[in-house]
Amino acid sequence: MLKLDTILLIDDDFTTNYLHKKIISKSEIDSPIEVGNNGKEGIDKLLALNETINDSNSLVLIFLDLNMPIMDGWNFLEIFEEIKPTLNFNTNLFIVSSSINPDDEARAKNNLHVLDYFPKPLTVEILVKLKANFI
Repeated sequence: MLKLDTILLIDDDFTTNYLHKKIISKSEIDSPIEVGNNGKEGIDKLLALNETINDSNSLVLIFLDLNMPIMDGWNFLEIFEEIKPTLNFNTNLFIVSSSINPDDEARAKNNLHVLDYFPKPLTVEILVKLKANFI
């Protein structure tokens, strides 16, 4: 069984990150929460976590937005694919997007690193389901 070590929110919207932190708390998930305000910061956070977590039983849960400045979610996924084999921990990656383009959802679900796609915002129900199925 994997132990949830950290939750990584990658989203450029301060309000969404604040709301998601509250929802995670209400879901009785008490792991530390890191925030990356764009894909580049998300990659930087993962690499920093890789310096401190050296446990193949640890899990980092990633919630990734698609539309962000500097580096969007699609570019994040490309770099994530390159660095994933070097990570000392497991990851579960979910897209959380306000995109209404059905092509975005299809493209995300076809990515082998994406476990699911959720519309913004996350809900307590979604997190309870994830906790039961993935954590």
